[in-house]
Amino acid sequence: MARLYLHCAMCDRKQADGLISGAAWARFEVEPGVVRDHPALTGTSLRVCPACLGRHPDWQERIASALGLGRGGSGAFEAAQ
Repeated sequence: MARLYLHCAMCDRKQADGLISGAAWARFEVEPGVVRDHPALTGTSLRVCPACLGRHPDWQERIASALGLGRGGSGAFEAAQ
């Protein structure tokens, strides 16, 4: 059986997925209605490792900026115009 890895969207760290380790990682979800340049980004979720969570309190904004997303009026991330 192939081993599954969590892959950090910020630092490219990889860690074997497990119940305990996976719970410490944060998740950034791209809403299904958000249309980006590549269809694979629609409705996807990216993971961020515990080290990056501690180093970058603004990790959500950093990922959103890298994907070309901005915050909407409701606080949700949406495609930047």
